[in-house]
Amino acid sequence: MRHSNRIKVETQQSWLQRNDTQRLLALEGGWIADWVCQLHGHQLAYAGVDDHPRFMREARMQHCFRLGLPWQRGLVDVQAQIHDAHWPLADESVDAVILQHALDMTSRPHQMIREATRSIVPSGYLIVVGFNPQSWWGALRWVRTFSAELPWVANPVAPKRLVDWLTLLDFRIESVTPVAHSWPLKLFSESVSRRIDRVMAGTNFPPGNAYVLVARKTQAGMTTIRPRRRAAPEPRFGFAVPAARVPENPASHHLYQAGGECES
Repeated sequence: MRHSNRIKVETQQSWLQRNDTQRLLALEGGWIADWVCQLHGHQLAYAGVDDHPRFMREARMQHCFRLGLPWQRGLVDVQAQIHDAHWPLADESVDAVILQHALDMTSRPHQMIREATRSIVPSGYLIVVGFNPQSWWGALRWVRTFSAELPWVANPVAPKRLVDWLTLLDFRIESVTPVAHSWPLKLFSESVSRRIDRVMAGTNFPPGNAYVLVARKTQAGMTTIRPRRRAAPEPRFGFAVPAARVPENPASHHLYQAGGECES
C-alpha cells in the first residue's frame, strides 16, 4: 500500500481548490455539524483534510483545537502535531474527536484509531468521515492505482471493518450514514449535484462513496457480587402452639396416622 505520508503540500492544495472537493467537504460538513451541535463537554479535537472546518463553529465545547496530520506541516495552523501511532494527548483527556479522512491519509489506520480512542473520556464521542472502498469510487480507485493525486492516493477503511475495530475497543456505534453517492461526478450544475447527494444521503443503494460514522465510548460495568442473605425466622406473636408428638415406632406411627391406638 502506498505511504500517504509522502503526500506533498501542493497536491493537497490543488485538490482542495477543485469544485468536486468543495462539494464533498460541504456535504460532510453539514452532517458533522448536525452531530457537533448536540455534543457538550470541555475539549473537542479535530484532525482532517478540511483547511477551514466551518462546522467547528457549531460546537458547544469550551475548547476546540486542531491536530495536524504528519503530511500537513506548513499547510494549516494547528495546536498540536500528531503521528499515526502517537498523539501528544493524555488518556481520557478530550470529550470528542473528529477524524475527517484522517484514516484515509495514513498507512497505519489501526494505530491512529487506537490513539484516538485512548484519548477520549468515557461516554465521549468519535466521529469518523472516510471514503468507502466498497463503492463505485472504490472500484475506480483500483483503476488509478499508480496515481499520485488525491483522492486516489488514499488508503480507505471500509465502514464494516471500522465498526469491528471500535466494537473491540468498547465503543457503541450510534450511526453509520452513507454520503456522496454521485460525487465526484457532476451530473448537472454544482447546486443540483449537491442537492442530489443530500437527498440520497443515508440510503444504501447505491452505496455511498463516503460515510459518516458516529461512535460513543462505553465504560465496562462491574457486576457486584453480594453475599447471600440467610433467611431470618419469622417472628411469632401470641401464645406458643405445642407440637404434636409423633410415636417413634414406625408401626405405631402408621396406626397413629390411621387413628388407631397403640397396644401395650
